[in-house]
Amino acid sequence: RQRQMCIRDRNTAAKEIEIAVCFDDLKICKSLPKAMAAEQLLPLIDEILNESKIDFDKFEYFVCVTGPGSFTGIRIGVNTVRAFAYALKKQSYGVTFNRVMSYMHSGKVMTVVDGNSGVRYIATFDGEELMLDHACVYAKDVANYIPAGYRVVSDCETEGIESQKYVPDGEALLKAAEYAIKNKLSDEPLYIRKAQPDRKEGDI
Repeated sequence: RQRQMCIRDRNTAAKEIEIAVCFDDLKICKSLPKAMAAEQLLPLIDEILNESKIDFDKFEYFVCVTGPGSFTGIRIGVNTVRAFAYALKKQSYGVTFNRVMSYMHSGKVMTVVDGNSGVRYIATFDGEELMLDHACVYAKDVANYIPAGYRVVSDCETEGIESQKYVPDGEALLKAAEYAIKNKLSDEPLYIRKAQPDRKEGDI
């Protein structure tokens, strides 16, 4: 890189909490079950800071996964990143979980995120270009949205769909974070589905 870059990215929208740090050639990624996020997110961050021996104020950027996914998980990730950025007077950016997943495979890829209750969040990419914007569809209909020549990357099993499993190893997360920083992507949460109390009959 032409200049020192420090990225701190966290994904709380997925099934596992994923935190990745990049500073020069140093890369650290940690993950934990999402059920433990509220209690162990900050201790895990402290663990990474101690392991990396990087002062907190040395981070240049903070990036969070904005969704789609768990309403509570998204709020935890976005608000944590915003709080750090505000306290340190640094910039925060956001990237969708679908885009993170797209970096598991180069070329044409459709990403599928488990939305629970029989629905999936989908989006398609050709390299870094978003081809089909994020949408919520029934799991049984996912196959109808897969374009010819596209591979599928997913964080869940969907009947009738062959897919590559998303692996939270930090590599895809950091690539997505660099894309978010380069393109100054907003850290506004992405809620595709309405909250359950607001759904009307027929709403997905």
